[in-house]
Amino acid sequence: MPHPSSFSSLPELRADAFATTVRVPELRNIALTSRVEAILDHPAFQRLRRVRMLGPTHLVYPGAMHTRFEHSLGVFGCTRWFLQSLGRLPQLASSLSEEDLLSVLAAGLLHDIGHYPFAHSLEALHLKGEDTPRHEEVGGRIIMGEFEALRGTRTIAEILRRDWGVDPERVIALCTGDLGETPSQVDRLLHSIISGTIDADKMDYLERDSHHIGVPYGRTYDRERLLANLTLNAREDGLAIAAKGKVPAEMFVFSRYTMFSEVYWHHTVRAASAMVENAIAAFHSRAQLDPEDFLGTLLRCDDEQLLEWIFDQSPDPSAPRFLLGGLQTTRRRLYKRVATFSRIYAERDKQRAYETIYAMERAQLFDLTARLSARLGSALNMPLHPAALIIDIPPRDKDRIDTIEVVYPEVRGRRHYPLHELSQVVAGIQDDFIAVVKKIRIFAEPTLAARLRELKGLDDLLLAEILKR
Repeated sequence: MPHPSSFSSLPELRADAFATTVRVPELRNIALTSRVEAILDHPAFQRLRRVRMLGPTHLVYPGAMHTRFEHSLGVFGCTRWFLQSLGRLPQLASSLSEEDLLSVLAAGLLHDIGHYPFAHSLEALHLKGEDTPRHEEVGGRIIMGEFEALRGTRTIAEILRRDWGVDPERVIALCTGDLGETPSQVDRLLHSIISGTIDADKMDYLERDSHHIGVPYGRTYDRERLLANLTLNAREDGLAIAAKGKVPAEMFVFSRYTMFSEVYWHHTVRAASAMVENAIAAFHSRAQLDPEDFLGTLLRCDDEQLLEWIFDQSPDPSAPRFLLGGLQTTRRRLYKRVATFSRIYAERDKQRAYETIYAMERAQLFDLTARLSARLGSALNMPLHPAALIIDIPPRDKDRIDTIEVVYPEVRGRRHYPLHELSQVVAGIQDDFIAVVKKIRIFAEPTLAARLRELKGLDDLLLAEILKR
């Protein structure tokens, strides 16, 4: 039965209930109970100390060395803030049980438990048809104790059942969003706290990434006012924003937009990411690895160990060695831009080139890269290494920025409005996200890039090959 005092009685939500805190940047104490510490001390969770949050981004922004461990603690803290704010709503204070609250707190803590080095690069390959693991699925398996090396004296599932009093399968579902065919209203609401337009995960990573990288973009919104105005959507199965929180909500969406534009998809960051992705793709395709053996390696390695393992396992002068050699910190040689395509370009041929490349499957992209390499090699009168040229397409699973409802006090007519209907800022971001932020770039090995910049008619040559029918 729901208990009307669940919010006020739950130790994890009471500021006076903690004997232990852990400090994380930026000047934040994360308060811990014994059952939270039981998960933190588990070997599967400690493994996240060795998984960098932003992969190769540190090659561009040296401060980007923070880990999934730190982020997971931060998301747990943000989930507490979300619940403490929502607890002021009478309909939730009397309807959400202690088990509901603990389940979503556990999901916030464990949402990234399945992450491994360069997971997003490998998941980009998954979207292109490769048999590579997705961290959400791996996370569920780790929680249930399927990997002996990460089982510990107790599985995380056992800790959740015995210490937390929650169903581990439900926690996994709240992490992944796989809530079944007929999810309950409560579970849809709880999942929206972990994954939605404005959620605990984004709140933490925008601020944390911004802090470590040294840019202001992820911290340009009023967090306190945003949290104070969290409310329920019209169906009461997801988060919405009260009218007084409209501007902070706009700025939150804008913060995410600028972090993608200026950091996550910054051209040099994309060059490093594309080098990693293409090295792993070439290795994965050539090595014909058993999926479970490969996953075991991913879960054992930190970022540097994985790249070193791939480098050592690859023959010379294979694509993985050629690409990863440029990522070694002792001789950093990141690929350089030689062409950029965007939907906002006025030239119709460049727009067509963007649409043509964006629609390509992996095999077609591989064929185009080979044709461009041959054409450019002929123009320069020099042979090109097969991996000297990369066509980079940003991930297709991040095609838009979603909206959120804004709720006005009792008035005639509608009370709930999508944020983009009220905000030209958000409407513009939704229109511009693909057109402006998601650029397709052709990168080349630095020596080759320098030669190509001197090549007359490079754009015409590239367009002719891309648009060839």
